[in-house]
Amino acid sequence: MRNMAVFARRARSIASLCLLLSAAASLAGCGPKDPGTRVWRRRCASCHGDDGRGRTRFAKGRPFADLTDDNWRHGSDLESMKRLISSGDPKSPMPPFQSRLSPEAIDAVARYVQRLAAEARNGPKDRTR
Repeated sequence: MRNMAVFARRARSIASLCLLLSAAASLAGCGPKDPGTRVWRRRCASCHGDDGRGRTRFAKGRPFADLTDDNWRHGSDLESMKRLISSGDPKSPMPPFQSRLSPEAIDAVARYVQRLAAEARNGPKDRTR
């Protein structure tokens, strides 16, 4: 009888674990599909803000935290952005991400930053088309 109770508890634990893992797997697909957006939200938004305007407690008083104002220290072209994201800036709080992000992720987030800046200048794209 005791063995049956132990078996029932283990079976419930395994069933709970399977349910939890399937819920986590289904939620993993709920995030943004764009890899640049995913990287931005996970790695960049805490300092630069969701919209890239640098309106965060961390960025207060840091002139280059706003990535939408066309005030660039290292250049606004794609290669300059990728180099900065990869290598960081030792004269600022911007850390290097080359060991934390793949080259594809760095490219995706640099392109995302360019879109943020363009949307700030021109307004967001009409997403209904």
